[in-house]
Amino acid sequence: MSKQTTSSTRERILYVARDLILSRGFSAMSVDMVCAQADITKGGFFHHFPNKEALGEAVLRQFWQDAANRQEDILHRHYPAQLDKICAYLDHAMTTYQDPQLSQGCMLAIFTMGLADTNPDLYAVSRSYFSQWRHDLISMFEQLKTEQALTSLDATAWSELYIAMLEGALILAKSSHDPHVIARTLTLYKQQLQLLVSQPDTSAKP
Repeated sequence: MSKQTTSSTRERILYVARDLILSRGFSAMSVDMVCAQADITKGGFFHHFPNKEALGEAVLRQFWQDAANRQEDILHRHYPAQLDKICAYLDHAMTTYQDPQLSQGCMLAIFTMGLADTNPDLYAVSRSYFSQWRHDLISMFEQLKTEQALTSLDATAWSELYIAMLEGALILAKSSHDPHVIARTLTLYKQQLQLLVSQPDTSAKP
């Protein structure tokens, strides 16, 4: 089997597994389902992944890396101000999640909520990605707080609010079959942030 064929088979397995996890959850996905939909034998599956858990971790890792790759260009551009950078980040998220495939849900949330009590190893992986996401957001908002001298801005709270709003919007978008829920929600978040920055910070005054 050529390297190209091996690579394409592995990618097909990952693609099928991702769709099954998004539609059914990790626990409901089985190796048999993956093999049937990817049109491979069990031997072909185990050539690439020793078990279902290894496949789940690979899907989760790919989800995280794909998200990082999509955001890399946005986060590494030069912006006149930190608020412009954060707004560009939000605009990018709104555009990205109009993709029907991406608006199906967040892989991090699926693994974290579904496996907290049943699969501690995969739960730990998803939890570490969530922690990294939260840390990166807090860093962005701390820079905004410093740049704008906004003593009233709680970087942790704004970061957690973003994650909570996006994850909630993804659930609502899926349940209502309306991906525009995400843009409406994040637009409101962005407007509230811009309003906060535009107002004089009186919290430091005696």
